[in-house]
Amino acid sequence: MKTQTLTREEFIAQFIAKQEQERANCADMRKDPQACATVLWKLACGDTSGGRAASALLLSLWNNHFAANMRDVMGNLDIKHTEAVLGLLEHMGGGCWLERYLTQDQIVRVIDQWGEFHEVRRVRA
Repeated sequence: MKTQTLTREEFIAQFIAKQEQERANCADMRKDPQACATVLWKLACGDTSGGRAASALLLSLWNNHFAANMRDVMGNLDIKHTEAVLGLLEHMGGGCWLERYLTQDQIVRVIDQWGEFHEVRRVRA
């Protein structure tokens, strides 16, 4: 296999073109709440800080038993996943719930992995 040698200018041009393509892809994804939910669900199935953040958001949108700290959510996601959060939230108002975009089985997988971590602790009087 022959390696390709790029000039500094060619490397920079390729880097900029890749960034512009990623921005365009994110903008397209934001228009599709199903794609946003799926991207976040896939991340939430992992065992990373991004997965923890995505799971917090998804579980908080699922029902009142879970809570998300939005500062923590947004601070632990890369640009692609932040765009997915924004895209999903743009479509969540007006009686639209997460059940439109994720199945019960999908959310159960997230609950099994992260549920205890995000469960709302209720103070008993």
